[in-house]
Amino acid sequence: MATVAEVLFEEEFGHLCQVAENRGWDLKRIDGPGFILVLPARDESHFALQVICKHYKRLPPIWCWYNTATHTSNQPSDTPKGSGGYFHSSGRICAPWNRIAYKEEDPEGPHDDWQLANWITNPRTGECTTLTAMAIRIAVELVSERYRGRKG
Repeated sequence: MATVAEVLFEEEFGHLCQVAENRGWDLKRIDGPGFILVLPARDESHFALQVICKHYKRLPPIWCWYNTATHTSNQPSDTPKGSGGYFHSSGRICAPWNRIAYKEEDPEGPHDDWQLANWITNPRTGECTTLTAMAIRIAVELVSERYRGRKG
């Protein structure tokens, strides 16, 4: 019998698949549960994300910039830079819906002033409380004027 977390992930991942197909994004499911998502940037480059959804929605997903060739995460050469908050200097996506934005979860996380337990009600969530909304938010940032290329 599936857990509530597994059912929620399945439902939301199904919707994300539809959006990814409509937008031409590369999306692949991985164990965990989770997925790899490749998004285009304003300069016609692409960025991959590995998203781990263990304990979703009790905890937000882990969104890591990812290299599909080397299978490494959050390396400067695979991380976008920019302004506007989402592209944090730590290389982490700075949003309450990213588990590694919390210092209690990741030493490189920029926020020790947020609490994981109330991530959904954090006013800075910006209504990104579904996997699809989170992916769209990152996609929008990558094609916006705030995007400034790769870190590395």
